[in-house]
Amino acid sequence: MKRREFLKLGAIATGTLAVAGTLRTLTPVASAQSGSVPTVDRLVMTNVVDNIYDIFAKGGKLDTITVQRAALRFGADTLLAEHGLAYHLESVRGAEQRQVLLDFSLTERNLFNNYKVLKLDPAGADALIISHGHADHYGALPDYARLVQGRAKPGLTLYAGGEDTFCHRVAATPAGTIDQGQLDRPGLEATGLKVTLAKQPTVVAGHAFTSGQIPRLTDFERPPAAARLEVGPMGSACSVTHFGVTQVETKPGELVADTFQGEHATAYHVKDRGLVVITSCGHAGVINSVRQAQKASGVDKVHAIVGGFHLAPAPDEIVAKTVEAFKGIDPDYIIPMHCTGLNTIMAVHNAMPKKLVMPSTGTRVIFGA
Repeated sequence: MKRREFLKLGAIATGTLAVAGTLRTLTPVASAQSGSVPTVDRLVMTNVVDNIYDIFAKGGKLDTITVQRAALRFGADTLLAEHGLAYHLESVRGAEQRQVLLDFSLTERNLFNNYKVLKLDPAGADALIISHGHADHYGALPDYARLVQGRAKPGLTLYAGGEDTFCHRVAATPAGTIDQGQLDRPGLEATGLKVTLAKQPTVVAGHAFTSGQIPRLTDFERPPAAARLEVGPMGSACSVTHFGVTQVETKPGELVADTFQGEHATAYHVKDRGLVVITSCGHAGVINSVRQAQKASGVDKVHAIVGGFHLAPAPDEIVAKTVEAFKGIDPDYIIPMHCTGLNTIMAVHNAMPKKLVMPSTGTRVIFGA
């Protein structure tokens, strides 16, 4: 598959490709350059933390990927699962090797335990990506930043998709609101991390790229109805002006519907294979996320769709529409994790059994040569 230049886009999904390290402020301007999609020879994706650890999950060589499962161990070498998600992404292009950490689970106990069991050195990261501002994805990030302070590579950068990544989130349920926390950007920067908002498609560490903010194109993918953001003072990072296109009259401290404007996906273009698109949680819609990665990269072929698809609470008709859209995209593999839900995993299995790779904490999937 040939490389194709990034499309010049406009508005939410647009602009030119931002080269890693050029955007460092809350309102990135200029400093963006167009370029071609980075292509890697090989990608090793390790699911460091996920909702389940299945000791019976099957591994082995499939048609074009290799799936390695972490063996069951007891005592200090036991992998821990929780309602959270974290990835270690190691890519190779020629003599170059890069490591990217994507999302950071809910608790530092589980994240650091699993790094150790899987023999991964988190201080070796070339870049960090946070998909969105929910605690089950950023929970251990402040602890990670403190752990690697003084040991991380110079200029280590965290890529976020928008201001709302650092806003206070809650879930409004019939039983009351559930506090979902707030990621402390100044606290992260105080440890030496550089924070960049990648609102546009952005190359990360020269190997990966982010989708940029994701347009909502499908008529069936909607953000969770219970999701809310707390409004901050006007002019602040969490003022209502950053929450989406539709503006409402609000006061600081009030709650508004969370559209997950700043949620972004992470992708790799694997040589002779196509795109590996990692949705993380997929509040913007897994189909919307894949379509945006295709559009941003100019690569139509999708090798794998990976991550949480946030369909566990979805009605059957939405799951069915998603699976039908998967058929249209025709990826080689679908690797559902985290918040995807057994309902969707079963639907994928029924419709495309040879494409499904079951999730489990500690799983390594090798894409490419």
